[in-house]
Amino acid sequence: MVMLSDFFRYTVTSTAHLQDVVVDLAAGDYPRITTLLLKDDTALPWERVESVNWRSRRVHVTDLQATVPAPAESLTRAVLAARDILDALIVDVGRRHTLRANDLWLHEEDSQLWLAAADASPWAILRRFGRGLLGRGAERRLVDWKDVEFLRGDPTAARRGHDYHRRITRLQPAEIAGLLDALPYLHAAELLTLIPDPIAADTLEAMSTQRQAQVIQALDEDEAVRLLELMAPDLAADLLGVLRPERAQAFLTRMSDGPRDLVMELLSYPVDTAGGIMTNQLACLPYAMRVGDARRDLKSSICAPDFTQYLYVVDDLEDRRLKGVVSLRDFAVADDHVRIAELMHPEVVSVDVEERASHAARRVAEQSRAALPVIGRGGRLLGAITVDAALAQIAPRAWRDQAPRIFS
Repeated sequence: MVMLSDFFRYTVTSTAHLQDVVVDLAAGDYPRITTLLLKDDTALPWERVESVNWRSRRVHVTDLQATVPAPAESLTRAVLAARDILDALIVDVGRRHTLRANDLWLHEEDSQLWLAAADASPWAILRRFGRGLLGRGAERRLVDWKDVEFLRGDPTAARRGHDYHRRITRLQPAEIAGLLDALPYLHAAELLTLIPDPIAADTLEAMSTQRQAQVIQALDEDEAVRLLELMAPDLAADLLGVLRPERAQAFLTRMSDGPRDLVMELLSYPVDTAGGIMTNQLACLPYAMRVGDARRDLKSSICAPDFTQYLYVVDDLEDRRLKGVVSLRDFAVADDHVRIAELMHPEVVSVDVEERASHAARRVAEQSRAALPVIGRGGRLLGAITVDAALAQIAPRAWRDQAPRIFS
């Protein structure tokens, strides 16, 4: 095994010197070195390498005349170890943190040279700039390459989909969000592009609003719109509310009718009112319906809301005058023939849509409920304030930034 910084001091036969190596990142857990780039701007395929003498630090080739010209413009799409990976930000998926690749560890096996690990220790920098005279034998902080997600800081590269293993999808959205907080926004957008849209939307929801705004504007507009549609409407509205008006309008124009209508409704309420902090994506049931029929109707609609702790009972789904509430537990164990009106709790503590946000949030906390419904004129059900939204209003800022989201 050899460090890349050492390998660059090897000679090819006795006259040529290495400048860089081409890495095939698409070739499994451990990428192989496919080409040697020499300092005279020529390229030598690895297949021409006869052997490597690790003692004399020399690469023997069958025919040094087999090199071909390799101008810089011909290598723009290739991944070069020194140019692209060395000093780049990488994600150690196994240990759940980000770091810089200060050196790379190459491993020879079956006459092939493989990229085996990255060294993130400060000693690696010392070895490089001390031309191998310093840092030898010092502690290494090796990250097995099979646990690495390599980032270029280029969301368009992720959209093209080349050379990514998407190891980041092993993690939960909250863990991915924590990693994104430690990355520059372009790297964060690239990482978000690598994961399926539903997971990406959940990841975006777990980030702070300001961080969301940075990242979503670095995404391709089609992708940004898809994620906004998958986000909880209240969180999507919060995000759009901090963007420049023209940018927010561009996203809203491209969203499909259903998600856009929910977000637009929330944006119509002042941010310091109950309406401004509620979610309007709820599971509702007509009180005259039977449990068995409700189960069939809810099968598809209950998948959409993040908050399904309670089912809100209304007179009908058009007027939506609040009649009561049913816990999901009571609904799950009830017999099919029971009417929703018999199952519901008719005494419901509610919040007026125009009530001050801070006051409404305290009421949610005082009631020790997962949420309180928000009503408008005539008792019409408009939404609900979840405990997440309540804590975001009344908790100290240092605490609320670390608090887990339960229902969104």
